[in-house]
Amino acid sequence: MVEQQDRLNIDNISHEEFEEAIEEYVTWASEWDGSLPADVFFGVWADLQRLAQEAVAETIELTGVVQGDTIVFDSPKTAPVMAHRNEIVIGGLRLVVKLRQYDFIDISEAKIG
Repeated sequence: MVEQQDRLNIDNISHEEFEEAIEEYVTWASEWDGSLPADVFFGVWADLQRLAQEAVAETIELTGVVQGDTIVFDSPKTAPVMAHRNEIVIGGLRLVVKLRQYDFIDISEAKIG
């Protein structure tokens, strides 16, 4: 195994070695056609999906009812969330949920042609 101090890095390579490494990278990058093998692409995609799932520490389910043009949430009893009418407070964030009018188009009366 290579010892930590024996590894080449920006702190312990000469200017010439650095220039050579940059030149090799530029050459490689200029010849790369941008293709990515499917197994690499889907492997990275799977890793990103896994990381996104791991980032979710807890799922909190809120229930509520629609009253007029407002959704009224029930106050969760045990969650680290406060809900009052259409507001949800999570940590330092305050979410206000507003409903908008759904514009229903009656296609039975539409003239075709």
